[in-house]
Amino acid sequence: MHDVDDARLDEAARAGWLYYIAGKTQDDIARTLNVSRPTAQRLVSLCRSKGLITFRMDHPVAECMQLAARLTERFALVHCDISPSDGSAETSFIGVAEAAATFIERTLRGQRALVIGLGTGRSMRASVERVTPMARPLHRLVSLVGNISPDGSAFPYDAMIKLAELTQA
Repeated sequence: MHDVDDARLDEAARAGWLYYIAGKTQDDIARTLNVSRPTAQRLVSLCRSKGLITFRMDHPVAECMQLAARLTERFALVHCDISPSDGSAETSFIGVAEAAATFIERTLRGQRALVIGLGTGRSMRASVERVTPMARPLHRLVSLVGNISPDGSAFPYDAMIKLAELTQA
């Protein structure tokens, strides 16, 4: 494979600047550089792959994402989210609930029918309460711990029933 010539890298740099800095669409870039849309797309991709443009995030989420990537690799996890916190128990709880709700929603929006097992407890219930209502009857929800107390009453932190109500799963 031959190396990319300087003129091509110059075009890639222009395309990358237009896309990432100026916020232009690939159609805009194609018109500006007088190339086809697929060529504009390849130029933007070349800009990234050659390291002509880099990004740095100045936000606590960046550290969380780096830690999640390291944990995912080290423990061969399928999914890992880390939530930023100011160190208080309340914000930690809210951050975990929000991250879990986002993961649940992404999972439920999938087109492949799934059987989803849920535990129970305050954190799980708080997560489910943040899920946006949606019609997802193709999925099946299963309680991993049961939901009836020995006295016959429903467990107050039962997340499965609440999620079923929200999603029609």
